[in-house]
Amino acid sequence: MKNGGIFEVLMKKAREVMGKLPDGRKKNNALRYEMEAVGMGGLSIFMLQDPSFLSHQERLKKATGEDNFASLFGVSKLPEANQIRNLLDKVAPVYFNELFDNGLALLESRGGLKEFSCLGGVLIALDGTEYHSSGQIHCEHCNSRTHHEKVTYYHSMVAAAIVSPDAKEAVALIPEMITPQDGHSKQDCENAAAKRWILNYADRYRHLHPTVLGDDLFSREPLCQAVLEQKLDFIFVCKPDSHKTLYEYVGTGYETHRVEEIVRKQKRYYQYQFMNQVPIKDGKNALLVNWFDVKEIDAKTGKVLYHNSFITSHTITTSTIHALAKAGRARWRIENEHNNTLKTKGYHFEHNYGHGKQHLASVFATLALVAFLYHTVFDKIDDLYQKAKLSERTRENFFNMVKAIASRMLVKSWDDLMRFLAYPPDKSLLPLI
Repeated sequence: MKNGGIFEVLMKKAREVMGKLPDGRKKNNALRYEMEAVGMGGLSIFMLQDPSFLSHQERLKKATGEDNFASLFGVSKLPEANQIRNLLDKVAPVYFNELFDNGLALLESRGGLKEFSCLGGVLIALDGTEYHSSGQIHCEHCNSRTHHEKVTYYHSMVAAAIVSPDAKEAVALIPEMITPQDGHSKQDCENAAAKRWILNYADRYRHLHPTVLGDDLFSREPLCQAVLEQKLDFIFVCKPDSHKTLYEYVGTGYETHRVEEIVRKQKRYYQYQFMNQVPIKDGKNALLVNWFDVKEIDAKTGKVLYHNSFITSHTITTSTIHALAKAGRARWRIENEHNNTLKTKGYHFEHNYGHGKQHLASVFATLALVAFLYHTVFDKIDDLYQKAKLSERTRENFFNMVKAIASRMLVKSWDDLMRFLAYPPDKSLLPLI
């Protein structure tokens, strides 16, 4: 299966998950479409990176009564857009968690996580990001903010992804929605959602021996303590303005270390300061953490190219500091390779496919993440997909070609579609009906 078949494996498992989605229709309602078809209809939009429900359906349906929705996604009929919206609106995003599990398990079993290995495990970065914002459209799960008496309603999440200093991709994991919680009078916030993510999903990913990465917002005792209680490690940005007691303490006796390295033919050196067992806040019972500061300096000009400080649960030595610093700096990859990709590289993450009254906006954001994960799986372990994508040079061209073929030809499988793109001169490789 090295050269193909990955898509069919994931779609088969996806159909099993979609078939278990709760059905909000009344029992006496004539069920024209099963929930399996509804869920796959939603996922297919993001798998093919289509910006429009209507054009997506027109693209896949054929006048012969047969369509590429059936051949590609294994379900006989594609529900209408409004039917998909109405039924998915009643499904909480957690019902799609198994889709993430399936993608990660397949990637892991085929060796696709090897290049993400770091600090004896993997790095899991957490970061808050918005996926809906409106001055009018809102639901009970929206948060809101007021600026100059103008109210803006928004949806956001704490995204999670496996990242690495040396990998160009990010592997999407289950997110945690930032949404008003039952029994709480205050709005939800990123820090509270990050803590829920740790408590809810540590068991799922503990076998990967992860180190959790986050920005300065996360470097607070309750979240650090939660990570440690779940037997995980952390590296969090730690700024002087928000940790005055800690910085008063490290000023009394940190160690220094210097590492030289050639980066893109330019010599740079890294100046490190570090100290173990530093209190994270005032008080005799404060959690003790390990602190380090890193500066990247151009050896020729003396210009400081990068400067930041972190706290970590890992013990710091002169032999580990360089690797810890590289790991901490990899946090930016969730912003660049994950959030930015979702928003600007065809997933239309902030596009309003339908807001709904309950969960719809969050469900569509979740399905976009699932599609992003599956495409990453293809990139890492499916040779046929890799060759097809390479033949089109850019991600945009690749998906434009996929949509163009799906709108003009009836294909028997995803692999046939990939072969057509990978080996365009040989048209016989794409059986038509």
